Amino acid sequence: MKKWTATALLACLVVSGCGNAGEQDASGAGGKKPVEITFTIFDDGLGVDKKLVDEYNQSQNEVKVTYKPVPNSEYKDRLTTWLAASDDSLDVIGLDIVWISEFAKAGWIQPLDPLMDDAFKTKVTTGLLKGPSEAMNVNGAWYALPWNSTAGMLYYRKDILEKEGLKPPQTWDELYDQAKQLGQKYNMNGYVGQFKQHEAIVTNALEIMESYNGHFLDGSGKVVVNSPENLKAMQMMLKLKDVMPAGVNTYVEKESQEAFLNGNAVFLRSWNSAWPLVEKEGSAVKGKVDVSPLPKGDNGKPASTLGGWNLGITKTTKHPKESFEFMKWLMDAKQQKVKVIEGGRLPTDVTLYQDQEIISRNPSVIPFYQVLINGVSRPKSANYGKVSETIQQELSLAFNNKKTPEQALADMQKKLEEIQK
Repeated sequence: MKKWTATALLACLVVSGCGNAGEQDASGAGGKKPVEITFTIFDDGLGVDKKLVDEYNQSQNEVKVTYKPVPNSEYKDRLTTWLAASDDSLDVIGLDIVWISEFAKAGWIQPLDPLMDDAFKTKVTTGLLKGPSEAMNVNGAWYALPWNSTAGMLYYRKDILEKEGLKPPQTWDELYDQAKQLGQKYNMNGYVGQFKQHEAIVTNALEIMESYNGHFLDGSGKVVVNSPENLKAMQMMLKLKDVMPAGVNTYVEKESQEAFLNGNAVFLRSWNSAWPLVEKEGSAVKGKVDVSPLPKGDNGKPASTLGGWNLGITKTTKHPKESFEFMKWLMDAKQQKVKVIEGGRLPTDVTLYQDQEIISRNPSVIPFYQVLINGVSRPKSANYGKVSETIQQELSLAFNNKKTPEQALADMQKKLEEIQK
């Protein structure tokens, strides 16, 4: 065995730490290996999230993030399987806005309040879009951070409305009247939305109901769907069938967007994700379209169903502090700006809606912001899957004239009360 003198040992420690080159290269500051965490989210095919992860890894040497994308069609099934099995290899996860309450109740994600300092709490409560932020709060605790957002909005043929001297409709009655008049005159559908028995019909109905001051659940989770306000909203939804395509009860986003993009509708309800398709080279409606908030009901105000992707930390993570620091970095305005410009995702940081570079590249963010401030969440329920399925069934029965609106609302009330027990 080789003998070491005190002097030689000291020299070794000073010069190289007595470690081999491979170990030293893999080490972080002070010779320590970086903490390793995994970021799992659906793969949007654009590569923006991977770019951000790579940038974070290059910006510091204390934490190494592994990016683990999953195909969008498989994401929830695979994620819930991993979480139910208490897979401790997951740390930061992307969450659809409607999963927050469900995952919190299941114990799959942890409250973030203990990890937040006062400055960050202030940012979350005052510096981000109100609707998306409130959706992250479950029973008074923050379980996720709102990373990007979307909401339902009204696309309209500005060329036709300008020619006719009309402004975008402010109420659902105005939309119906304009859709009927212009649809007949220009031989096209007046209005198109998404009314298949699917999550799509929930989002469309929610917007109309909320605009009439109706709700599915109140703030405490009590079922309040069988109300005069919701009856008016349901009656309007059925009235709109007169100005929509005959097969609209089979439409989700793809079918409704195609009808509008082909120049075959005056008005479209869709998400901001339809805008790049509208302005795509070769689009039949390029340069002919604008967006506005959806109409309001009697004595109500415009309402737009919120969507979007959020960031949470698994309950099984071994590194909550490091995971939270990575999430904070992703939430920074600089990183959100990359998501806007390169990924087409609307930010939750309100300052970015005044960013001149973003506006110059995509002027539509200004009307998009007006829509997002009217954002409303889908029912906050730990059993959202069952809640949504029930709502879909009853709405579809009414929409397809198999139940009266009154009966559908009464039955929905009873079924939702059972689920919420």
